[in-house]
Order: sequence, then C-alpha cells, then structure tokens
Amino acid sequence: MQTIPPFVSRGLRAGVWAWLTGLVPVMALASPLLRCQFEVNAEAQQHAFVPTRDPYPVTSIDLNQRFRFKAVVLGDDQRVELINLYVYYQTHRQPMLMQHVKFVAPVAQQTPAPDALTGQMAVYSPFLGKELQYSCALHEVTP
Repeated sequence: MQTIPPFVSRGLRAGVWAWLTGLVPVMALASPLLRCQFEVNAEAQQHAFVPTRDPYPVTSIDLNQRFRFKAVVLGDDQRVELINLYVYYQTHRQPMLMQHVKFVAPVAQQTPAPDALTGQMAVYSPFLGKELQYSCALHEVTP
C-alpha cells in the first residue's frame, strides 16, 4: 500500500489519495469537428469534416449532381488553425469554383447553433438558377 508523506496538506493529501486509488476519472480530450448542413432542390444532407495536416488529399463531396463542396480543416485533434470552404457548380466538363470562404483560428464550441461558423449561406448556379443553401458549425466533441 502506498503512503502519502505527512508534510502534504490535508486537501492535497485527499486529492493525491483519490488519484492513487483511481477515484478521479481521466478527462477525455475534446476534438474539433466541422459539421455542415446542405439543402439543394429541397433535399437536405449533412456531412462532417475532421481536421487534417495535409490539405492536398481532401476531396470534394457531390451535392445532388449540381454542386460540389470541399471543406479543408487544417489542424490537429486539439485545435483548428484554418478552415477553407469551397463551393463549385458542377458543369458538364468540370467543376467551376463559385465561392471560397476562409476562417482563421476558429474556436470550437460544445453546443453551437447549426450555423454558428458560417451563418446561413446561399449560392446560386449560373445556369437554371439552382440554389445551394448551407451552414456549418465547428463542434468540440469528446470521443
């Protein structure tokens, strides 16, 4: 059995004793996660994006074969340094960039509103007037 030296204060001694006996739970570290909601042609979708150190392998997602969306979340499991959001209109030949939004050092929140980071965004296609509405929030999630 482990003993605590007598020169340690009573409060500290109780804390050390709880730690030694395993009564103090290990704190789980929270990780940032970008969650976005999309609506195209009255059809809703949700996607989540995790931080990465290398932006080059990040791919875009297809939104109803009309738009493409790419979220590059630069950071690690503790902190996000930069978020770049790209919206493309899907033409017959290739995607056409319509919007690029940058957020520098955004702060993750435990229970953010769905549009806490971006607000409610609306992007319109150059052809046929199709509309993409989206909103994103940076969440602080525990594993």
